[in-house]
Amino acid sequence: MNYRLLSVAEEDLADAARYYERQSKGLGTEFLDEFEAAIRRVCQFPDGWRAISERHRRCPFRRFPFAVLYTMEDRTVVVSGVMDLRIDPGRQRSRMRDT
Repeated sequence: MNYRLLSVAEEDLADAARYYERQSKGLGTEFLDEFEAAIRRVCQFPDGWRAISERHRRCPFRRFPFAVLYTMEDRTVVVSGVMDLRIDPGRQRSRMRDT
């Protein structure tokens, strides 16, 4: 199964990776590796993750307090956000309305 990132999800991913890289050299790369692992799990089992709205699901990272927020379009996983789970959940709700 394929996936694509919306531009806002690309920005989320880049911002978080930069943040972690500033915290410790190499940690940004480890964050990106964790994102890739989460995407592989989503692509393998797209219905296997918690539904948080009628269309959206959320797959948490294992190591970092983040989750992939996604929908399905045909046979494509559409990533609408890479969410910091420590941030106000209202931000997630606004993302779900935007996609």
